[in-house]
Amino acid sequence: MLRALAVSSFVLVLTSACGSRPKPMIVEDDAGIVMEVPDAGRQRGMDPPSGFSTAVEIPPDGGTRFGVSVSAAGDQFNQPLIAAVWDDPNGDGIRADTRVFFTRWNGEKKEYEPIKTIEVVGEIDLTPPLRQVAIARDPTTGRIGIAYVKAGAGVRFAYSDDEGGNFSLATVGMDPGAGDSSFPQVALRNGVAHVAFLTSTGQVLYRTRTGNTGAFTEAAAPITAGQASAMGSISLALDADGNPGLAYFTIGASLRATLAFWRPSTTIATAVTSSDMTDVLMPADRKPSVSLVFVGTTPRLAFHLLRADPVAMGMMTDQNPELWTAVATDATGTAWSMPVGVPRNGDFQTMRFNTTQWYQGLVVHPNGSLTIGGAFLSRGTVNTLCAGGPKLARSDTGDTFMTCSPMNTPLNFAGEWLTMWGHAPNKVTVVFFYDRRANEQVRGGVTVYREP
Repeated sequence: MLRALAVSSFVLVLTSACGSRPKPMIVEDDAGIVMEVPDAGRQRGMDPPSGFSTAVEIPPDGGTRFGVSVSAAGDQFNQPLIAAVWDDPNGDGIRADTRVFFTRWNGEKKEYEPIKTIEVVGEIDLTPPLRQVAIARDPTTGRIGIAYVKAGAGVRFAYSDDEGGNFSLATVGMDPGAGDSSFPQVALRNGVAHVAFLTSTGQVLYRTRTGNTGAFTEAAAPITAGQASAMGSISLALDADGNPGLAYFTIGASLRATLAFWRPSTTIATAVTSSDMTDVLMPADRKPSVSLVFVGTTPRLAFHLLRADPVAMGMMTDQNPELWTAVATDATGTAWSMPVGVPRNGDFQTMRFNTTQWYQGLVVHPNGSLTIGGAFLSRGTVNTLCAGGPKLARSDTGDTFMTCSPMNTPLNFAGEWLTMWGHAPNKVTVVFFYDRRANEQVRGGVTVYREP
């Protein structure tokens, strides 16, 4: 069984190349039977096509909300495992039939498998940047796990021990408030399921379970000093020893968001960002977001966060980064480097025409270089090779970055709900939702970009 790649450099990458058009979509309903076969004899076969391709296309009569909240991870061959939401499949405006589905690349058949319904989840909030699905794979047992929100039923956990052939379902926990939870996260290692989510009452809850039975244990993530509650996206990851870490945002009466890091083995969260980095009254389309990875046992972060006053910090507004990265000084995560801004474009004179928001991915490669991927948008016509999106930012050391869009990219914006991982040294796979039907090169739905 291949181990996942370790990564140690930041880069945002999306490049152009078109894969073949997908076959007509077939929907399977899951039987819910678990087979205790960790590897199930799966063969690698061919890797997915390089460049841009469509994993699952928006069905002709299925509206445009097919593939939202998409989450993806690499399997034992670093080929895509994908979970996402099909909102209101019959398009009647009644969302009781909204469902979570699963698919993966089949290297022997050289295509993505027919989508499998995991569970009908009903009317859940899918407003960006809310991500209501997360997927992971246990590298030691082969188990595939999906965490997701179900209306009125809290956070659910689906798991498969036969390579996604069948899934069993469990409830992680109910939301303590009147609404539903959001931003579920999942990580698996050594037979232990780690799940975290943000409640409607502004708490980050962390839960674990070993094996297939029993209740999930629960711990509430602490709030950083001077803050009142959690908000925005969260990110959960396991270090090389299998120990968890959580990154999330807290907010108080000042309405300034602070990025926090917490080791569940401790009782105190560490503020990663200082007050001069936090925005005041962030507009809805600029809510902060965060991605956490570990390099060995040391945590690294990539995150979106607007600064309250970039000019006062000695940087022109046109050059004000919206995407940042920071690294802890040691495994505890109790002290962090000064955040480094990731430029929005290769040409600082045209950065004012480009912006980024909500979604990012972070990969640290075996040689220590970084790749950060983000949902970059163009806000105007710019005469530069780096115009358009999506964009990737790359760095050898994590101190300075080069950001650009791929040459001849078939997309003019980066899509939504982006996730990414390294499938080979200095190569990334990026998965995101793309809702444009008119693009003949890359159809709307779940889009995969894979560097050759």
